[in-house]
Amino acid sequence: MNKLPLSILGLASVLLFSACSGASKEDSVSLTFLSTFEGKEAEFIKSRIAAFEQEHPNIKVTTLDVSFGAASNSFKTALLGDQPLDLMRADNSWVPEFADLNLLYPLDSFLTEEDKADFNPTALRSVQYKEHLYGLPSVMEAPALLYNKRILQEAGFSAPPESMDELYSMAKAMTAGGRYGIFVSDDSYFALPYLWAFGGETITDDRKVGIASGDSVQGLAFMQKLKADKVAQPNPDFKEAYNTMMGDFKEGRSAMILNGPWAVADLLTGAEFKDAGNLGITAIPKGPKGQGSPAGGHSMVVSKYSKHPKEAYELSRYLTSAETQLLQAKELKTLPARGARTKMPPSRAMPLCRASKSSSTRPKRVRSFRKARRCSPISRRISARFLWAS
Repeated sequence: MNKLPLSILGLASVLLFSACSGASKEDSVSLTFLSTFEGKEAEFIKSRIAAFEQEHPNIKVTTLDVSFGAASNSFKTALLGDQPLDLMRADNSWVPEFADLNLLYPLDSFLTEEDKADFNPTALRSVQYKEHLYGLPSVMEAPALLYNKRILQEAGFSAPPESMDELYSMAKAMTAGGRYGIFVSDDSYFALPYLWAFGGETITDDRKVGIASGDSVQGLAFMQKLKADKVAQPNPDFKEAYNTMMGDFKEGRSAMILNGPWAVADLLTGAEFKDAGNLGITAIPKGPKGQGSPAGGHSMVVSKYSKHPKEAYELSRYLTSAETQLLQAKELKTLPARGARTKMPPSRAMPLCRASKSSSTRPKRVRSFRKARRCSPISRRISARFLWAS
């Protein structure tokens, strides 16, 4: 497998190089894969692509690395500029825009009923647009409440909070000696669980602004109370908020945070979690009017202009197979998007996802008038099982 570093400015030249370096054999196929993976994720996907190439000796894959923030524009620039690109790993929230621009190849004719039944329905709905399927989900993402078991136990608590009232009282009890109870992010994504707990919304089902409703104001007031009563982080810095949240939690300066499965591998490098058993994970605490967590994820999508859509689909299918997702969950602590036939090992905590009743829901990272998809804790007996921490 060829792996080429990529910048936005160099995208066109790299893609042209990829096109010109196609195989000479008539039955061989060269695919170009736009990757947003980094670090251990990139190493993992590289190994899976190498395994795919061994099983498919007539297919060679060139991987183009793009940062997550630049990937959406890079994909659109390449395809609208008639550059060769076959597939990419996309955030589910990009799919409607890509499909509306006619940049994606519909996968309905490729996906078998057996494969379709194995994917989590919520994940599949995230990559559907106007009755067509445009991606194969590789992971699901839904924040939960992460907590330091040692700190909770030393404060006299045997279990994490189940309600927002308990969250407040426990955060207050654990704030002492340079440590605070919970990090409260100003990012709108991490604010959603608080809004939903009090019955609020950012956008209503009929696409009206809901952030100023009475229920939403109560949710925001609860967040402000955590800060005003000094049970949350001091001196907030929005620009560095995420790094501060992660650093403080890893070093024991905070007892609780809201974050998703993508953070687990990093957290386990922290001093507080050298013993992975000290990392506690539980569902978002419920409020007086609800409980939920925004659900999103990533999927493999095929370019509408790929000269080899069948082979591109085969690579997508391989990278989202039950085997790949199981290995990925074990190594990277991700939440699989497949479940019916995937034999997941038991985990210490399993915040599970289900779709909101609304069909106008939106996954993580969308900045539009489509509403965020919710994830609620439900029984493993009636839904796919997801690995949070082994």
